[in-house]
Amino acid sequence: MKKKVVTTRFLCLILVLTFAPQCCFAQSIQIHGTVRNELTSGPVPEANIRVYGTNQGTPTDKDGNFTLVLVKLPVTIVISCVGYDRAVYDILEKSSPLRIMLRPVTYVLKEVEISPVRYSAVYEDKTYAVLDYELMDDHVALLVFRNALQRTGMVLLTRCGDTLAVSDLPELPPQLLRRDFLSNVHYYSRGGMAYQCYFNPDDQSLGFLHPISIDSLEKYVMPYLFRISGRLYFQEKVLHGFGPAIAYYSKDGGKQYIKNCLNEKKISEYNDDMAFYLRWNGAIGSYVFPGDDIESEERFDFSMRQGEGGSYGKNEARAHQFEFYNMTYPLLKLSEDTMAFFNFGSDLLELLDPDGKVIATAPISFHKGSQGINPLANNDRVENDGWRWGTQIMTDEASHAMYTIFLRSGMVMIRKIDPKTGNLGVATIIPFPFPEKIKIYKGEAFFLCKESGNNENWKLLKCNIR
Repeated sequence: MKKKVVTTRFLCLILVLTFAPQCCFAQSIQIHGTVRNELTSGPVPEANIRVYGTNQGTPTDKDGNFTLVLVKLPVTIVISCVGYDRAVYDILEKSSPLRIMLRPVTYVLKEVEISPVRYSAVYEDKTYAVLDYELMDDHVALLVFRNALQRTGMVLLTRCGDTLAVSDLPELPPQLLRRDFLSNVHYYSRGGMAYQCYFNPDDQSLGFLHPISIDSLEKYVMPYLFRISGRLYFQEKVLHGFGPAIAYYSKDGGKQYIKNCLNEKKISEYNDDMAFYLRWNGAIGSYVFPGDDIESEERFDFSMRQGEGGSYGKNEARAHQFEFYNMTYPLLKLSEDTMAFFNFGSDLLELLDPDGKVIATAPISFHKGSQGINPLANNDRVENDGWRWGTQIMTDEASHAMYTIFLRSGMVMIRKIDPKTGNLGVATIIPFPFPEKIKIYKGEAFFLCKESGNNENWKLLKCNIR
């Protein structure tokens, strides 16, 4: 009996000696520190502290402080924050609180005010990627997938990223989400069917109405731009892309045209091109613009893109590359009694009443590049620094504020348009390269992006804009 007790104690001693080093090794090491601005010595909140080569890390708080829990030393940490250069720091041993300095990134853009942009993730998941998204009332609807679309579903989130509902899709495989002028979100399947999505707040469920064909939806619903007092406004191209006609449809009056706009400059250029073409080929006489017969000359068919109410012509891809701003005339709703019409052919921003009457005009030049920029009249001198106009006009779907974008080496800059003066406001640069599907809502820009590498999933982020 005594021998058995000794043997048991001996085994316990062996176990203690065996696992004691591991227990000691597994004890956590807390490293405290603060991250500060190198120029102002002020705190840098929401900086990311990451242990190099691992997924371990922590953010700084509002005062720039952080506590990093480690299992061993030495380690190398990487400190990054939007608007600052990245820093690398070696921690060799536990010591007094670290003081890490970050150098702010300096943007040299003449007459443009830019500051670091704070951003946050609306949806990012290591197992699921975002295929598409749309703003659905005050919520965000997402198509998420994994395993090469083999597992796909829809998620409804708050704008802060909280999950409200999750649902399977009515038909696979998925294609995209599309929002109509009444703010309804439709799910498009690759089988050619569209399903309107709806959210039932009572039981927190996400459902789909009976399907209709995508072709029918695109033909009868999607051409409308917005609604004002029972009128459904839309645009039609005239002279095959050389100008738009603004019209509305009402239940009582049917279709009513309220404004025609011809791009006289582009028509003149077309005449000159055709005259040169005829002379080059030995034709006698000068060319006269043929009006509606312009479509017969396919080599000069510069019609609008399908998303703008037209279809691609023979040479349209090249024409849009160089002269795209002359082919679009955005019409936006500002309020129940005011519309904004961008007449790029005449370099004017026109404010219209619901009947198409011009209320006020403002000169615009941001679409013309560095040539023609008047710094005394407009605060939009950005092209000299490598930025070019991105040919896109956007609105905040809540406030109806108007924005345009500029592009440079994959980066996107957003600037607000003053409807009274045509001037551009201060700049906001989206803090990720090559963002996709930018939408603005309540002062926030939502966008899809992914970090470098083929293994990274697409995620939905947002940032504040001014």
